[in-house]
Amino acid sequence: MPLTRRALLAALPAAALAGCARERPLQVAVVWSGDELRRFLGVVKEYGRPVHVFSAGDNIAAVLRGPAEEVVPDVAVIPRLGLLFDPMIRPRIRPWTGDHRQQEFWRGLVTPPGSHEELGAWFKLAHKSLVWHRAGEYTPPADLTSWQPTPGSLAIGAADGWVLSDWFENVLLAFAPEVYGGLFPPGLPGNPDWWSVPQVADALELLGTIWRGAFTPEQARRALTMQFHDSIFDVFAYRTAGVVAAPDFALPVIEHYGGKGVAAHFRFPAYGSNLPPLVVGGDVAVAMRAGPAHAIDFVNWLTRPRASGERDALTGWIADGGFLTPFTPPSHQLLRGPAQELNAAVNAHYDLSDRLIGGLEGGDGRGLWRVLTGLFTDVAVNAVDPATAAAAARDKLVAGSKEGAL
Repeated sequence: MPLTRRALLAALPAAALAGCARERPLQVAVVWSGDELRRFLGVVKEYGRPVHVFSAGDNIAAVLRGPAEEVVPDVAVIPRLGLLFDPMIRPRIRPWTGDHRQQEFWRGLVTPPGSHEELGAWFKLAHKSLVWHRAGEYTPPADLTSWQPTPGSLAIGAADGWVLSDWFENVLLAFAPEVYGGLFPPGLPGNPDWWSVPQVADALELLGTIWRGAFTPEQARRALTMQFHDSIFDVFAYRTAGVVAAPDFALPVIEHYGGKGVAAHFRFPAYGSNLPPLVVGGDVAVAMRAGPAHAIDFVNWLTRPRASGERDALTGWIADGGFLTPFTPPSHQLLRGPAQELNAAVNAHYDLSDRLIGGLEGGDGRGLWRVLTGLFTDVAVNAVDPATAAAAARDKLVAGSKEGAL
């Protein structure tokens, strides 16, 4: 049962108010918690009108799909692109109108097929094809087929399903970019028939082979209980592993627990003559039709370009690392290259799990994430042959893709 707005606001204490208390605050739904939520509240505090922020967490889809008269917030910052095109949610979104133009690749992601109306504006971007290691202590592989991590050399927070999904997406995009693109052609809805092509099983087998070589069964059991942050600790705090595949927003965690100047990264390896994969993600700010008209003004203010030398809570967040935006370049040297790659968007494809709706829709213990957790368990814990485990995983993906519209 969807949560009502009343229940959410009563249960979730995260709030930021700005401006005159007599005006009804804009209700802004986000998924963040912890430091990210604290940072966002600091940004919102500088807005000139009253705003109330609540963290919906994993319930963001239920909030946006719930009864319109009770649930839909005025503004939502959505981390899963697929929700913008969900048949229940899309009609509730007020098309975005702003005075800054989004880069063509990113604009296309939020524009429905056959339309010129953008549904939202990008607030935060994520580079999901980075592999981090201690500076000077790891030699990047020449390509994907030569990447054969030995037991204990690779850290994976497999308790977070999106970590396994990022691995699969990078391997699939490196191995068979035409299949990755076929699953979600630019500007078109998903095509579930592509899950059944042989290259999906081949990519899963290649992924399973890497995972099987990187863990003993005991190490793999530990990885299944390890969260994303803990996998970073293994490389940069405990130094028990050599590398961890992690998005750009791993940098603040690395520097907080490992120290500044200790990290380096490389792009996820290419396969053969294919281009290196570039899997991207991000958070889109949208105004809802049920909210006041000035909700668009808040979205424009939130996503506006910052002038050179401008100092506010958002530029401070960017300067500390862990936050990439379309309009304000990062000052941290380690993030300048990834930021340029996101804006150039060469061979860029949006995070697959964040585009899925229907039977493969994400969430820990559900959909694509559940299938990949099963693959990891089969090959790394139970020593199942990677080809056998990959075939079983592909069959589950095909079945899941037919449960509801993608």
